[in-house]
Amino acid sequence: MSDNEPLAFEVRLRSRRVQRELDSLPEADYQRVATRLRALANDPRPRGCEKLYDGIYRVRVGNIRVIYFVDEGNKRIEVGGIRRRRESTYKGIEGLFR
Repeated sequence: MSDNEPLAFEVRLRSRRVQRELDSLPEADYQRVATRLRALANDPRPRGCEKLYDGIYRVRVGNIRVIYFVDEGNKRIEVGGIRRRRESTYKGIEGLFR
């Protein structure tokens, strides 16, 4: 795939909080997550993703979870959380996309 091909979906971070979550990652994790976010633009439901609720999915990047909403109508992916796996990782997920 070349850099000039149009992407199937636009990937957007939903809030400044999500941007801070991404920015706070160590460099190696940041690069891996950024690569995964770019890949979601062409394949919003990659192998290994898990559907959490209607339109809300998560992908694993090591011990980091990327939680996102797929908006088919607008061809957009909205990232609502980039979190390390903990007990509280999935609490309040539905509220991220209201």
